[in-house]
Amino acid sequence: MRLERETLIASLVIFLLMIGAVFAFFIFSSGRSLTVKDAITVYVTPYDENAVILDQTQLPAPTEQERLPGVFGINYPVIIQNTGGEGLRIRDEPGLDTTPLFLGREGEIFQIIDGPAIKDSIIWWSIESDDDPDRKGWAAQDYLEILDE
Repeated sequence: MRLERETLIASLVIFLLMIGAVFAFFIFSSGRSLTVKDAITVYVTPYDENAVILDQTQLPAPTEQERLPGVFGINYPVIIQNTGGEGLRIRDEPGLDTTPLFLGREGEIFQIIDGPAIKDSIIWWSIESDDDPDRKGWAAQDYLEILDE
């Protein structure tokens, strides 16, 4: 009697699993699928009206000890390199389709004054010449190197 009861329960479990498998097969093979809708998570940051917002352009240039190698930032001195002597087009806005303002010469020194901006899969920095404040615009980071002070 005991063996018959266990056999009956096992048969019932197997039967239910087979019914579930057949049901799942028909749902997925009929072209219908389960739909998961996109979800949006909203994080709310409390606003503190007494918070001080720093203007990065007013910060002093970091010293060599404060800089990490290969890391660019505002007020960092940079030099134009790796142009093959052809120079670097300095543009009015970030992007390859923007207007070139002038050609920065290989070895010319600039100061980073704004950025970064990413456009056309390139990191752009706004730079200004140490010698001529009228020589300023956006340059591709690939042709800039941080100048050791």
